Amino acid sequence: METDYKKRITGACKELAAVRGFSRVTVDELAAHMGMSKRTIYRHFKNKEDIVHSVITDFLSIMEQKVRQALSSSDDPVEKIAGVIRVVTENVKLFQPLALYDLQKYYPHLWDKVEQFRAEKIQQNFESLLLNNEKGYFRKVNPKIFTTALMVGIRSVINPVFIMENNLSLEESINSLFNIYLYGVVEDTGRH
Repeated sequence: METDYKKRITGACKELAAVRGFSRVTVDELAAHMGMSKRTIYRHFKNKEDIVHSVITDFLSIMEQKVRQALSSSDDPVEKIAGVIRVVTENVKLFQPLALYDLQKYYPHLWDKVEQFRAEKIQQNFESLLLNNEKGYFRKVNPKIFTTALMVGIRSVINPVFIMENNLSLEESINSLFNIYLYGVVEDTGRH
């Protein structure tokens, strides 16, 4: 029963924050949105930060599971990468850049958790795919350099401030970045 309440509260907070950002969601609004008292919410969570922590922890757990599924759904390494990009795009677009900006600004320790998750998963999975390149789908590149460059790109481009300042969508940023890293910017006709 307690877990059900926690899941409901976490889900409602995620729903509201996805549209308005974490900083603009109050526990009063959360309670009204759910039709329950603040007291009930505080019975399950110490404070708003505890709720936000639960939202992020649940989100990362779901992402990890879906990324694992995408990686195991095909033997083709290019399809694995496409599957991971699809999963990330579909799930991250549930949050507006404002929610991610709020997370970065008001909950930096939780943003660090997101950054750590991104770094670990990208480092592990992309290095592994590049190292296990028996079929020759990828050019021979140093996996460490590639994954480090990709991480720098992700931190810079899939960043709430960059996205908002450049009037981009999260989906557009993710797809463009991965397109550039996987296929480059030179068309086949321009290659010598």
